[in-house]
Amino acid sequence: MVSDLFTFISFFIFGSIMSEQNGRTVALYTLGCRLNQYETDAIREQFVTRGFKVVPYSQEADVYVVNTCTVTAHADYRGRQMLRRAIRKSPNATVVATGCYAQTSAEKLLGIEGIDLVLGNAEKGKVVDYVLDRLPDGLPEAHVTRRSDLSAFDTRMDAHSFDGRTRATLRVQDGCDQFCTFCIIPWARGRHRSRPLYQVVSQARTLLERGFKEIILTGVHIGDYGTDLDEDITLTDTIRSLVEIPDSPRLRLSSIWPTAITDEMMDMMEDPENPLCRYLHLAVQHGTDDILERMRRTYTTGMVENLLDTLVSRMADFGIGTDIMVGFPGETDKHFNAMHDWLQAMPFAYLHVFSYSRREKTRAASYPNQVHPDVITERSRILRNLSKEKSRQFSERFIGKTVRVLVEDRDATGRLTGHTDPHLKVYIPGEDDLTNTLLDVTVDEVT
Repeated sequence: MVSDLFTFISFFIFGSIMSEQNGRTVALYTLGCRLNQYETDAIREQFVTRGFKVVPYSQEADVYVVNTCTVTAHADYRGRQMLRRAIRKSPNATVVATGCYAQTSAEKLLGIEGIDLVLGNAEKGKVVDYVLDRLPDGLPEAHVTRRSDLSAFDTRMDAHSFDGRTRATLRVQDGCDQFCTFCIIPWARGRHRSRPLYQVVSQARTLLERGFKEIILTGVHIGDYGTDLDEDITLTDTIRSLVEIPDSPRLRLSSIWPTAITDEMMDMMEDPENPLCRYLHLAVQHGTDDILERMRRTYTTGMVENLLDTLVSRMADFGIGTDIMVGFPGETDKHFNAMHDWLQAMPFAYLHVFSYSRREKTRAASYPNQVHPDVITERSRILRNLSKEKSRQFSERFIGKTVRVLVEDRDATGRLTGHTDPHLKVYIPGEDDLTNTLLDVTVDEVT
C-alpha cells in the first residue's frame, strides 16, 4: 500500500523555544509520504513542548531524528544517508532512526555506527522519552512493536501546528491489510485501524479554530476507513460529518483507491457550496488488467475509466492525479505500450511515476521476469514526459478563467503561491497579508 500514499518529499522543520532543556537542540528530517510528514510535525511538537529548540537539519544539534521511508530501495538508501550525515555533523549527538525503515529493518540500522536509537512507528509517540531516558554512554537500542500488536489507533501522534503552513493534515486511518504483492507497507504500518468518527470531527474543529483554511484527510488506506469500527460507518459518512461543520474549511482527500469513490462523494464535490474539493489522487498503479491482477488490486482499467468518465462529465475542470508504477515483474513492452496509450487517453492532470523496487517479504520479490533497471529507467522517463504534457494541457484550460486560490506562502523567487480547488498551483503578486486567505484570481498564463 506504500505506493498509494507517497509522493517522495524531503523537507526541513524550523522553530525555537527554550525551557526545561536549557536550549538543547533537535533537528528533524522526513522522507516519504504525507502521513510521515504529519507524524514528523507531531514529533516536533513533542520536542518543543519539552523545551527543545528546533534547528535546520544542516546545522549542529544535540539530537537528530530521521523519520524514514522504506517504499523503495532508494528510500532506504536516503534514510541511511541522512543518518550518516547527522553522525558526521555532530559525533556526540543522539541520533534517532524512526519510521517505516526502522520498523522493518531495525537490525540493519543498529549496525550503523553512531545510531543511538531505532524506534518503530508505534514508538513515535514517545520519541522524546526515549531520548531523555537514554544513558549518555549507553549502547544502541531498538524498540519496535510487532505488526500483530499494531492494532489500535494511536492519538499520541496528533499534530496541531504544522510549522506555520496554511493547510492542515488530519490522520483518520493507519495500517493496511490489503497486502498488494509489491508493497511492504502492511509490514511497516501494521494492521488497518480507523480513528473513531467523534475524534475525527473533534480534531477537525480544533484545526478550524486554529485558523486553517484547508484540511487534508490522510492515512495509509483511507478508502477502508470504518471497516474495523464497531459502528457502521464509512469514509463517505465521515466526509459528510466534516463538511456539515459550520464554516468548514476546504476538505481534500489524500491518495485513495478508485473503488472507494461513491456517488455521494461525487454529489458533494459537484455542489459548488460544498467544501469538498473537486480533486482526487487515485492510486491506480498500472494501465493493464493483467498487471493489476498480479499486483493484487481489486479493480480493472475499465472500472477506473468509468469513474473518470463520470467525474469529468459531471465536473469539467475536475483535477485527477494518479500513481503509476513501471517495471513490475513481468511487465513487457506490450504491457508498457498499452499502459502508455491508456494513460494518454485518460483525463489525468498529472502522473506520479515511480519505479518498481524489490522489497523483502513481498510476493512480487520472488516473481520471475524481473525487469532490467535500464528498461525501468527508460519507461519512467517516457511516462514522466507524458505527465508534463498532460499537466500543461490541464493547466492551459484555466487561462482566462477566474479561480479561487488558497494563498499559502512565498516560493524561492518571492512570489506568493497557492492551490485551487482542483489542485492547480498558482503564482500571485501581492503582500504577505494575503497568506492563508481564499482569493479569486484570473489565470493569465501557464509557465
